[in-house]
Amino acid sequence: MRRTLPILVGFVLLALAAGVVGYTLLPKAGTPENPASLAAAGGSTSGKPADEPVVTGRFQPVAAGPDIAGTIISDPEGDVDLGRYKGKALLINVWATWCAPCVAEMPSLDRLQAKLGGDRFAVVPVAVDEPNMAAVQDFMKKYQLQNLPVLLDLNHAIDQKIRLQSLPASLLVSPEGKILARFTGDNRWDCGKPLAALDSFAKDGTVPTNTLEPCSD
Repeated sequence: MRRTLPILVGFVLLALAAGVVGYTLLPKAGTPENPASLAAAGGSTSGKPADEPVVTGRFQPVAAGPDIAGTIISDPEGDVDLGRYKGKALLINVWATWCAPCVAEMPSLDRLQAKLGGDRFAVVPVAVDEPNMAAVQDFMKKYQLQNLPVLLDLNHAIDQKIRLQSLPASLLVSPEGKILARFTGDNRWDCGKPLAALDSFAKDGTVPTNTLEPCSD
């Protein structure tokens, strides 16, 4: 018994050490190194549990229709209440500069705003998990995104209204300011089915339910 005790203690210490090393080497959900892990872990941008399973390729209706009024984010001039957009149908796109799918779809959102933006509709991109406004401004300049506002959500104010599973995420918002549906993942929004669906939503409030395959022209 005296001989086996040191051996058992040694095994325990080795197991504990392996566990610590494994934890430090695994990427954490929701970090820039592993943004897709949010969806896999059922997580959200604020670290809270997601409300529903991830649905990709189409808009997923949002229960209860939370109101965007009182959602405080920032622009280069200071605090912004998303309630100021009431009266327009919106596509709110939640993104980050380190998120490759977000970067890929951003030019199409800029073109979408140029095509449909106006009195009845607006594309509202909101960056999350950035250290400061300068990072977002630099990104917009780098990719020559001239039609979109520069907005930053440092405190996950949007995620307090609707828990997001992964980035990018796009929200359909009615002119009354109610979040009606969300789209998880990236798309090309300025042509084909995505453009037609958003044009209909802007005209009469029709929330698309079909799969919105990315367009090519």
